[in-house]
Amino acid sequence: MIITSRQTTEDFDWEFYDHALDLEKEWRRSLPRFTDKELLGIFPEAKTVIPEKIAEWQEIRDEFSDTMKKKLTLIKHRISDEFSQWFWREWVKVTDGERLLKADRHIERLKRLLVVGKGRKPKGWFSEEQIQQALAVPIENLINQPLRKCGKALVGLCPLHNERHPSFYVYPETNSCWCYGCGRGGDSINFIKLLHGYSFKEAVQYLITK
Repeated sequence: MIITSRQTTEDFDWEFYDHALDLEKEWRRSLPRFTDKELLGIFPEAKTVIPEKIAEWQEIRDEFSDTMKKKLTLIKHRISDEFSQWFWREWVKVTDGERLLKADRHIERLKRLLVVGKGRKPKGWFSEEQIQQALAVPIENLINQPLRKCGKALVGLCPLHNERHPSFYVYPETNSCWCYGCGRGGDSINFIKLLHGYSFKEAVQYLITK
């Protein structure tokens, strides 16, 4: 469908647009999924690039973190209205926080590929399929307390430390979490490690039996 300059949002076929999005999602789900070992077999040259990519993503991650800190500091000192402070803090946490966690996920993924590329089994002696199964368990299902919707995120009291004001964010789109109070979080495996004091192996085992 081509939208001309004369068309308005009222003329646009939103029903068709939603249907097209659903078709795209279904197509993406139908694509073959490869394990880390299979991917490195298909692209062996990636083994030499992975350390460079880890360093690049670490720089990106540090930039995101510094930007967030600067924004939160500006909000604290430049905005006097209490509600406005709260609103903009939440906005930064939802938008910049999600980008920060995406960078963390890229780094962890590349580190696992690096281990596999060196011919060693992934940490914990689990298969890639089992690790992906553990990572797919929704974090919101692992929390025994209410969470409220905040944009694309879910917010609630942090289960990792005692607090009165909610600072724990769950990002369903990336299945990651972060507490802006205690500064801890990550993917579902890391969350279970922090919550129960488990090792990597124990956390994966816990999640794949859920």
